[in-house]
Amino acid sequence: MKAWKFDLLIALAALVVSGLTASAALYQSKVFSDQLSATVWPYLSFNATAAPSSYELMLENDGAGPAIIVGAQLLVDGKPQPSVVRALPLLAMKKTSHSKFSYVSESVGPGQVIRPGAAATVLKISAPNIRARLATAYARVRMDVYYCSLLNRCWVVRLHSTDRPQEVTGQSYPHSTIQ
Repeated sequence: MKAWKFDLLIALAALVVSGLTASAALYQSKVFSDQLSATVWPYLSFNATAAPSSYELMLENDGAGPAIIVGAQLLVDGKPQPSVVRALPLLAMKKTSHSKFSYVSESVGPGQVIRPGAAATVLKISAPNIRARLATAYARVRMDVYYCSLLNRCWVVRLHSTDRPQEVTGQSYPHSTIQ
């Protein structure tokens, strides 16, 4: 009878050691996965530069991996806009025959990739007194850009936000383009 209890004790000890080993292996897999994920994380941010007669809004990737754009949304006064160019007249930014007004805008939308260290020009405007004109209009604009890493983790970066990009699920972003 004593031999049977000793065998049971050895079996239980082996079971405990096996459980601890399996737990350690699972934890190590999670740590490795997090480390791999960190090596391909993109980190998008908006960078605006303004002078009295020019304004430039860039979307920059300061992360370690490429940012794959999956959607973008531009709102003026809470209403969706199809493009930056179409939103300019709503913000009292339009070209007249006698003004020196010029702009450049790039599309930001699904399928676009911003490499690490690279940037996309969302809008570049040159016009007299543009900084003063934008000061009142800037608060009326909301822009959200949704992007993913190579490992399909996704975030949203918001214009005017001082927070880090927020992680989102695949179902919570619009599949639209800002042109």
